[in-house]
Amino acid sequence: MITIIATALLSMAAMKGDAMDNARKAYNNCMIEVHNVAVAEKASPSAFIKTTDTACPTERAAYKAILVKSERSYGSSQAEAEKFAAEEVQMLIDSVVTSFNENVEGGSKLTPEK
Repeated sequence: MITIIATALLSMAAMKGDAMDNARKAYNNCMIEVHNVAVAEKASPSAFIKTTDTACPTERAAYKAILVKSERSYGSSQAEAEKFAAEEVQMLIDSVVTSFNENVEGGSKLTPEK
């Protein structure tokens, strides 16, 4: 009985997570493309950081919106949800910036998620 309940809960969590995961992947893959272009062009780290501020606006907005909606569904205030979403978006940006700084000299590119 417990196994059935656990399986049902995991299935519901997976279904709920699909839209969020898809939005995260779309934003992440867009940022990976920005990274790869900048690596190919041997952009400076400061230029790349400026690029990340405005890159992928549609994907960023979609990801942020779904994060806010999810947090609100758990009872967070609008301000708390927006703060959380901004932090999550920034973590993804920071990850890509770190990768860029490591890859620009050697020309290594990132592989998009499937």
